[in-house]
Amino acid sequence: RVPPRFSKEPDSMYEVMPGASLSISCVAVGSPMPYVQWKKGPAIDMTDNLITKNVLVLENIQESANYTCQAQSTLGLVTKDVEVKVQALPRPPDNVRISDVMSTSVRITWSYDVNLSDVSYYVIQYKPRHADRDYAEISGLVTKFYTVSNLTPFTEYEFHVLAVNKIGRGPPSEPAIVTTGET
Repeated sequence: RVPPRFSKEPDSMYEVMPGASLSISCVAVGSPMPYVQWKKGPAIDMTDNLITKNVLVLENIQESANYTCQAQSTLGLVTKDVEVKVQALPRPPDNVRISDVMSTSVRITWSYDVNLSDVSYYVIQYKPRHADRDYAEISGLVTKFYTVSNLTPFTEYEFHVLAVNKIGRGPPSEPAIVTTGET
């Protein structure tokens, strides 16, 4: 007689993009043979989502959730908690504002009110508004403000700010338009 133990244990965390599918295996052994069951959160039985009794199948995942694999026999119970974390590109920063306008520099500020651990850094993109050229970029910013310098006097500029996380770059903010001062 052997109490239940996991012979194939799921990982503690799976990170997925929104809409992804995931199959998680959890195999237990023992004598008598343990009964394996998956639960979502503390109480929701996930038996309907199983291909076999050991593999939990999640489709079109839209939100993060915690699952538990439990294996039980008359000799005991073992459990393994699994976090399924939905990752997505960060949304654009809000309230992009320009202040301290000089002839060759401006201060740009923005807000971002989500869990900061999800944002690795920010990027400012800017260019003269009517110029037919690519945006210049200032990358790797960890503050929510920056003074952009080396601008051309008396020129209308367009600024965007975007957030970056481990999935990638999010979409740019609404443009902030400003005309630099005269020299």
